[in-house]
Amino acid sequence: MLSGVLIAVQMICGASYEEPISLETLCERYPERVHGLFDALDLERGGLEAVRTAADARSWPEACRALLEYYQTSGTASWLRREPAKPGDGRDPGADAILADQFTFYQVSDQVPRRPDGGLDWAYNGPEGDREWGWGLNRMQWCNTLLGAYWKTGNLEYVRHYDRILRDWVLANPYPGAKSNTPQWRGLEVFMRVNGSWPAGFFGLQDVDAFMPATRILMLSSLPDHAHYARHFHAGGSNWIAMELLGLANVAVCWPEFKKSEAWLDYAIERMLPEVVNQVYPDGIQKELTSHYHRVSLYCFERFIERVGRAGREVPKPFKDTVERMHSYLAYSMRPSGYGVLNNDSNLDYTRPGVLTAANAFKRPDWAYIATNGKEGVKPDGLPSVVFPWAGQVVMRSGWDAEAHWAFFDVGPMGSGHRHNDKLHLSVTAHGRDILVDGGRYSYQAGDWRNYFVYSPSHNLILVDGHGQKPHPYKAEAAMTDNYLVTPELDFARGTFDSGYVGVAGEVAHTRAVVYVRGRYWVVVDRITTDRPRELQTLWHYHPDCTVELDGIAAASIDAGKGNIRIVPIGGVTWDASIVKGQTEPHIQGWWSIEYGIKEPSPCVVYKGSVDGDTVFGWILVPGKGTVAAPRLARLEADGDSGVRVEIGWDGAPDETIVVPWEGTGVQWR
Repeated sequence: MLSGVLIAVQMICGASYEEPISLETLCERYPERVHGLFDALDLERGGLEAVRTAADARSWPEACRALLEYYQTSGTASWLRREPAKPGDGRDPGADAILADQFTFYQVSDQVPRRPDGGLDWAYNGPEGDREWGWGLNRMQWCNTLLGAYWKTGNLEYVRHYDRILRDWVLANPYPGAKSNTPQWRGLEVFMRVNGSWPAGFFGLQDVDAFMPATRILMLSSLPDHAHYARHFHAGGSNWIAMELLGLANVAVCWPEFKKSEAWLDYAIERMLPEVVNQVYPDGIQKELTSHYHRVSLYCFERFIERVGRAGREVPKPFKDTVERMHSYLAYSMRPSGYGVLNNDSNLDYTRPGVLTAANAFKRPDWAYIATNGKEGVKPDGLPSVVFPWAGQVVMRSGWDAEAHWAFFDVGPMGSGHRHNDKLHLSVTAHGRDILVDGGRYSYQAGDWRNYFVYSPSHNLILVDGHGQKPHPYKAEAAMTDNYLVTPELDFARGTFDSGYVGVAGEVAHTRAVVYVRGRYWVVVDRITTDRPRELQTLWHYHPDCTVELDGIAAASIDAGKGNIRIVPIGGVTWDASIVKGQTEPHIQGWWSIEYGIKEPSPCVVYKGSVDGDTVFGWILVPGKGTVAAPRLARLEADGDSGVRVEIGWDGAPDETIVVPWEGTGVQWR
């Protein structure tokens, strides 16, 4: 066991990065770190008697050995412990890349340079100088690739590299004892390490001799620093505090031997419990209104319940109820394809597996029905469309099947974080594929690309005099009322953006109302109120997979055998239509991002027109499979000051009239 793998080396300060060191060498070279570890431990705790005896005698190597023997026999963090893998010499390509210092974060690969002493340059931000890349390096989630490769192949080379990496990180990155934004000691990276590969490796490799005693002691010595950072320098809110408090709780629960473990857990519980109110609206949506970070906070809240339970404690029922509502949002907002909402700084996340897992855990057969397109579970009560009135999000559906129509209309606040300037954006999916899309997030690096994806030009909105929306309120003070309606025949929602446009003088506001005639088509009505003439650009972004053509002033995707949408302008504006795809000059337009670090050209239909003053116009969005026929009649007229009358006619069918109100919910369809 451990005593049989202690390796003595020359006791010189210039030892190679590759060399493991003995406990004697560790105690001689780094006495403050070793003494600090034992000062932090509760040596009165049962099972640590031999450790206390050696520490009292100031026999530090013996104290280290006794401590490591305790961890091998005590059974703490039993859920993380694993049997050693059967010895082997198999290879894993992902782990082999790490052995060669080759890392990939956010689709960007590079070889991390080494310091003069042979260790990794932990301050390296990748080939593009992106801090996200450097943060990814220091999160050390990639160490799980090494651990997984070992358990899959039995090749101890992967454990030896994990050992070297851990030893190098701890020794190269002393704790600053202050709030930090460095790659090594920012709060999220602190959380990722102590919630991920560090406890997985420490406990999972307890019976693997290649994980060296000195490295284990070094990791243990760094844990109080990580806990101190999470306790004293965590964020004040958002998904950040949820992550950091989860990290603090994880240290406390996995390593209860520290004097402050119980206090750390007490603080984490005290501080985390209010976060479900601070962060989550009553309709179950995390207040950043960014589906990707909704999932982050949900993960933290749910894992927090589990961690607290490991310590024999329990969170209150309202906390658990909020977690259930957050899962319900993911289920009821999910696209027929199993992907979630793409909004604000989100990736297009595949949420189906998580919804199915939650359906089983919470005994919610309605979620299972949604996630399986009706193949399992129980059909939800009521209509398939749903409104989240606090978040201001409206999901319009024709049903729960894989071919169903699905639309997402945003009429709410910007969000408390990770927000985009995109109020009144509309996304549409039909017949198994996304068609009208949000641009995504692509990058957090400041510059033209970040500006494009964050601001209005990458969304299905209206630009005024060539400019997009200014920021509007971040949070909702109350739930929406009197601006939405869901009936068996149709859905209706309306919102107004009146916070001004960047660089645009005078007064101008945009009101957009959307009517979905269930299973058939959408009518979008836009009203511009302005104190002077304006140049308008209405943008409709198609998914990159769509082949889009203009048919006169109408636009349509035309892919055979696939879901398509025809856009038919209605109203009095004379539009000049064009299709822009993959443009970078004179400005960026026609791009889409499925996840951070990935972008690809996508068709954007740009309608340009001039208005002299207050103006109303609209669009009929007709979904179909293959060729989508145009309506034979498409007309919009103002219905006095109260609303708009839209007339639509289809071959072989009577004309239809939709009256869209500017106040209240008195929409009419006949």
